[in-house]
Amino acid sequence: MRDGDWKLYDYDFQTGRSVWVMEDGNRTHWRTDYPVENLVRQNAFTRHATAGNAFGDWTKVASVPLNLAHSKSLIRAHSEGDDRYVKRWLNDGDNRAWRSFEGHL
Repeated sequence: MRDGDWKLYDYDFQTGRSVWVMEDGNRTHWRTDYPVENLVRQNAFTRHATAGNAFGDWTKVASVPLNLAHSKSLIRAHSEGDDRYVKRWLNDGDNRAWRSFEGHL
C-alpha cells in the first residue's frame, strides 16, 4: 500500500496505528500515523456533557494521545512536577481538542 512516496511498513489493526517508510537516496524516513478522530470526538462530547459542572479534585480535564504527550514533553513535565508547563499547554487554544473539561487550569 502506498501514500505518495510513502510505503506502508506496518499496521496495527487493534489501534489503527500505521508505520510508513520512504527511501530518499541514502536516507530512510519513517512516519507513524495514529488515528485520533474518536478521541477528539469523545473529548468534545465529554466537554459538552460536563459544561457548567464545578471544577474539583479528581476531575478529568484532558485525554491526550501518548505519542503526543511524549513529543510535547508533557510526560516529562508531569514526572518532574512542572505543573506550570502542563497547565500552559492544556490551556493553549491550539490544544483544545485534547481537553475534556472546560475552564482554565
